[in-house]
Amino acid sequence: MKNLSFYDQEAYCQNLFDRKGPFWHIATPGDSTSILFTNPDDYRFGMSLFAVCAWECNLKVYAFQIMSNHLHNIAGASEEQCCYDFLESYSHRLMRYASNKGYELDLSTFVASPIEIDSLQSLRNNIVYTHRNAYVIDASQTPFSCPWGSGPLYFGCDINEFASRKFNDLPYREKRMILNGRVKDLPDTFVVRNSCIAPESICDWRTGRSFFRDAHQYFNLLGRNFEAYAEFASLLKDKSFMTDAEMYSAACVVAKQQYNISVPSLLPSEAKLEMARKLHFDYRAGNNQIRRILKIDIDTVNAMFPSAR
Repeated sequence: MKNLSFYDQEAYCQNLFDRKGPFWHIATPGDSTSILFTNPDDYRFGMSLFAVCAWECNLKVYAFQIMSNHLHNIAGASEEQCCYDFLESYSHRLMRYASNKGYELDLSTFVASPIEIDSLQSLRNNIVYTHRNAYVIDASQTPFSCPWGSGPLYFGCDINEFASRKFNDLPYREKRMILNGRVKDLPDTFVVRNSCIAPESICDWRTGRSFFRDAHQYFNLLGRNFEAYAEFASLLKDKSFMTDAEMYSAACVVAKQQYNISVPSLLPSEAKLEMARKLHFDYRAGNNQIRRILKIDIDTVNAMFPSAR
């Protein structure tokens, strides 16, 4: 679309949104579910299981991210029931995987009501929010480095550079190890990389990228739009949605606007406490984030927000 005008690009994206919907954000709660994946092998199975369940439930995946205790899935489905079927199948097989490994998973909270995405801009925000998850939680990650989702497919690198093999061409033993059980024939487009089904097998990243006018728009949304992400985090019950640097920037803006002080840690004591409440309730800052940004004693922060400890 690089040769189109701004208005023609936007019209193209809007037309694509109108044709491909309805869209759903399927997210399990990140604030109440126990740890699901503890090591790379767990994540590899989680990736392969995600692909199989999404395919079986007729979901058209445009973006996804698997976290240690929850997942995000931006998908197209003609009926909402497909989203529920996906979650039910995923949780059932995940419990069976854990049982085979000799431990039990409590998946009583691994449920969600799919949220319908009703506008093009909301779809863009949902995709970006999904890709932000891994690097917000882990400072060593970027949206392009985490292998457990579709982030690397979005404006990050050439998909043709990835070395992969077709799943259906693998030896039976290797297929069984990847699926951790009974082997089945999968679509010929399913490929394996890093001992699991690769994200491009199930994620229609080309269409997903086309919901953005260009890479510039995607990167702008990736680094901004705090208010929209705060709304998503609250709605999806995610604990955190901003890195320390982003949280600090937001605190600086509020401190300047409300107190005419540029450095949050220099606020008077009462103003610091009010700022702490704003960061906690409006921006879902963790207690340690508040401590680091405002230079408040951690015991004081924990006393203010005991449920967030």
